Amino acid sequence: MQLAHTPILFYHHDQPLRAVMIDHQPWFIATDLCRLIGARYPHRLLKALEPFEKRSLLLECPEVPAVEVDAISDAGAYKALLRFDTPENREVARWMSEVLVPTLHDYHRDPDAEPRRSFLLWADQRIGVVKWQREVWVAWRDLPVFMEEGAEVRPG
Repeated sequence: MQLAHTPILFYHHDQPLRAVMIDHQPWFIATDLCRLIGARYPHRLLKALEPFEKRSLLLECPEVPAVEVDAISDAGAYKALLRFDTPENREVARWMSEVLVPTLHDYHRDPDAEPRRSFLLWADQRIGVVKWQREVWVAWRDLPVFMEEGAEVRPG
């Protein structure tokens, strides 16, 4: 019997997207992803994907028996986003690569592993950082938030 997977529920602009980790790889529920990116016919999208980019799996649902659903790998999800290229979906792709996929990996990682993603609140903004070797690392693009006006930055 196939193992049922418990999904993790994410929301992007009030649209749900269920995801599971299988063998340390993110998989997205096809119907949720299609609704999120405006693909009306999930079966057509699934047909366009390579066999390794899709799979059927049992999904554990509260208070009902496990249900079989189609899932799309992260590579298949990015392929779908390219196929349905719109400004909104470019923003979905960015959200997936900067927030959703790293969060899934963090959720399934050894608690003592490094480097580790984290967030800081600075000047009323939530900024993603990496904690590594007992230091906090900030992305170059976020550095101006931490600088005072007129300060000079010299790459080292």
